Formats: sequence, C-alpha cells, structure tokens
Amino acid sequence: MISEIRSALDLMRRGGNLRFEDIFIFDRSGFYGRADLYDRHRDLRLDVDNMSYEELLALEERIGNVSTGLDEDTILKCLRRRKYSSCKLEVASTEEEPCCICREEYGEGEDIGALDCKHDFHVPCIKQWLMIKNVCPICKTTAVVT
Repeated sequence: MISEIRSALDLMRRGGNLRFEDIFIFDRSGFYGRADLYDRHRDLRLDVDNMSYEELLALEERIGNVSTGLDEDTILKCLRRRKYSSCKLEVASTEEEPCCICREEYGEGEDIGALDCKHDFHVPCIKQWLMIKNVCPICKTTAVVT
C-alpha cells in the first residue's frame, strides 16, 4: 500500500494527472486500526521543503491561487487613515520607526494607515500588503476581521 501511495505522489510531482478519487482505490485497511504507527498519514503528505523550484511551480499550477488577501474596498473601509505630522519635541529622544514594508521614513503630510493592532504604515504600502495577505506585517495578527 505504501508503495502505491509513493507511486501516486511521484506521479503528482512529475505533473501527472492524479485525481483525489484515485487515492481511494487503494486498500484502506492499512489506514485504520494500527495504533503502532506514529503518523498514519506521513506518506500522503507532500514534502515541500525538499521540493525543487520546478516541482513547487507545478504544485502551484495544480493547486491554483489561494488568496488570503482583502479587496480594496474592504481595506479602505477598515484602515484608520491620518496625515503624518512630525513632532519635534526635545523632551524624549524617541525615534520613530520607518514604514516596515518599504523601509522609508514618513514624510510630512503623507497618508498613514493604522491597523487595529495600532501599527502604522504608508497607505499605499499597507494597501498592497493587505491585498496579498490579511495579517499585520509586524505582529502577524489578523489585520481585518471579515
């Protein structure tokens, strides 16, 4: 049975057409009732850490695009926007961090967007980021709960 599964995985890695249903033609008796196995599904998992770049590209083509980002309207509704204004106080020598996405300092009057976690970014930078992934680039919390 394990050799059948490995053959199926090799076929998938080479770009062969293997349907999900094809996996269930194997004898399933080995999947159930074996307490001595540490990980019963080890052979079904893809080892993406050891796949070549070409194999990863082929896998991406088979899986398709998995978007975890947000649409522009949602981003603009939920982003707390303000204009940047530098505060030149001599009281404290707290240096402001630059935008962590583009690593540029904030300029006077630039649009700044803040997430619920209170992290600030240039609006174009965070908008582009959130269209790809709905997490804060600093603390990795969900940026906008949908």
